[in-house]
Amino acid sequence: MLESELDIFVYHARHGIRRLFTYRRWMFLAPLLVLAVSAAGGLLLWRYYDGHEALVERSRLAESQLVAQKARLLALREQARRLVVEAGRIGSFDAKLGVMLTRPGENGGMGALPASELVPEALGRRFNDFLDSLAGRMAVEEVHQQELLRSLAERKLEFMAKPSLWPLHGYITSGFGSRPSPFGRGGDFHNGVDIKVPTGTPVHAPGAGRITEAGFMHGYGLRVVISHDFGLETVFAHLKKVEVKPGDLVKRGQRIGLSGNSGRTTGSHLHYEIHANGTPVNPRQYMLD
Repeated sequence: MLESELDIFVYHARHGIRRLFTYRRWMFLAPLLVLAVSAAGGLLLWRYYDGHEALVERSRLAESQLVAQKARLLALREQARRLVVEAGRIGSFDAKLGVMLTRPGENGGMGALPASELVPEALGRRFNDFLDSLAGRMAVEEVHQQELLRSLAERKLEFMAKPSLWPLHGYITSGFGSRPSPFGRGGDFHNGVDIKVPTGTPVHAPGAGRITEAGFMHGYGLRVVISHDFGLETVFAHLKKVEVKPGDLVKRGQRIGLSGNSGRTTGSHLHYEIHANGTPVNPRQYMLD
């Protein structure tokens, strides 16, 4: 064991023996204790800094994952929006093609997707299920549309006869059905659609057929009537000029006159009607966009 106290002497020839200093046990233990404390502190600091760097790295990783998840969510949201728009377009076009392939008064096509099927009931886990379901429904609609297109190719003559073209390019200012009277009193039932265009705009046959009427009629002004196959008839009113006569055969897209403001109107436009077996129907269901 270490002595509790130790005296150290020095012999000098001139002065004899002299004590240099007294060594005590704590003088040996104190440096060891300081060294041990320093080592322990260094170890703790090393472990702290090592753990801190790992924590910072995990924080950075979590932040990057959060950014990536937000980006994926935004991408899924945009994908859902595009799918909804595309589904609506397919459904609308599908319904119109169905009308082209069925007799007047029958329902054609699968129609547009219901709004309830286009909105996910919840976010999170069901969102991907919603996208998968919507994509599957769109695939079914696409297949059905392709079948309709094949049928159209096989029945080209019927397609050419049905009035599917817009008679001229413009925008609809008054639709089919009940409306307030444009002349200021009460209401009336509008048998067609009014398409706003400048006076003198060329009017074209929306389908192949035979001219049955071409002349002036009270209220309608200058008017042309085309008889198509399958019980369909188209009427064009308020014309400025008529370029066909009764008995003429017209082709799909052939020019038949110029738009105007004749008859009882409130401004220059084309009044356009479609009759199915003598009954006015909404022309929009035949007018392909």
